[in-house]
Amino acid sequence: METTTAGAGDTAFEPSLWDDFFVSYTPPCSQMSEEWMRERAEELRMEVRRMFEAVNGMSVADLMVLVDALQRLGIDNHYQKEIYTTLSRVHTGELEILRSEELHIVALRFRLLRQHGFFVSTDVFDEFRDGTGNFNTCLTRDPKGLLSLYNAAYLAVPGEDVLDGVIAFTRTHLEAMKGNLTSPIADQICRALDIPLPRYMPQLETMHFITEYEQEDGHNATLLELARLDYCLTRSAQLKELRTFCL
Repeated sequence: METTTAGAGDTAFEPSLWDDFFVSYTPPCSQMSEEWMRERAEELRMEVRRMFEAVNGMSVADLMVLVDALQRLGIDNHYQKEIYTTLSRVHTGELEILRSEELHIVALRFRLLRQHGFFVSTDVFDEFRDGTGNFNTCLTRDPKGLLSLYNAAYLAVPGEDVLDGVIAFTRTHLEAMKGNLTSPIADQICRALDIPLPRYMPQLETMHFITEYEQEDGHNATLLELARLDYCLTRSAQLKELRTFCL
């Protein structure tokens, strides 16, 4: 078998799997120009910024839901300062959280604060345990709360064995109930059981959540429109970059 050896000045490259796809790719026609989308997106960003300016008139539960939506919709990068300031005020107690019987909000607050570097004790989950230290059986009928608790438990620090037990408890019940639920919560549970939200690639979560968020009761239309425009603009910019690299 004859072997050909490349010379010192030769460089052998494998053919591109993409061929000239990105060079010749033309995005589908849209009634909205990029200039209009950028202008509209900026208007929406200002609307969302005004939500943070009215923070004193919002409950901590509403603030946690807002921050979570911004992150999962992939538009939190526009509000890093506002998010940090808000979570800092929640952590210090300046924005007081009322005693909540809603597991979803307590777990959501725990996860968001820890994700942003604020320590929260696992004691916040004690109110959901019975006298023997086990979680109340009524929680097994709360898929949204269990999912939030499951995702929050993955923000454990070394030595917090209690959160290992939380993961085992929530995972068992989420596995059992996922076949009896409808979209979008069923899809979110299946995704989290595969890869928990804190470990999931943010860009992939955004792709899923933009569609799922619209199906949620009480979703914010401003956030949804901004997320869609931001996603389209980001994709357009990336395609232009790829076209440049492929030339």
